[in-house]
Amino acid sequence: MKKLMLGLALVTLVGCNAAKTEKTTTETLIYYQCGNQPLDIRLDKEAQQVSVIIDGNEQHLRQVVSASGAQYSNAYYTFWSKGDSAMILRGTTIILNDCKLVP
Repeated sequence: MKKLMLGLALVTLVGCNAAKTEKTTTETLIYYQCGNQPLDIRLDKEAQQVSVIIDGNEQHLRQVVSASGAQYSNAYYTFWSKGDSAMILRGTTIILNDCKLVP
């Protein structure tokens, strides 16, 4: 009986661990090439945000309403993408342009 209870507890714990692992799979790494500079974006679909290193610091940008494409911002930096292209703005100044999705 003890072996049966131990086996059930183990199956339950493994099931919990699998559910935890699935939750972290909402993040996707997306790679762009902006001229000579690579741009790595970590997209978290569940949180509706992207994370990106800009000016040496990791920035977390939340999804905002966009008339075209997908736009993420923290009111200072903005990441905008449409199709296979993307750019980053600091305020209203484009700091990375001509970013192309790396297949």
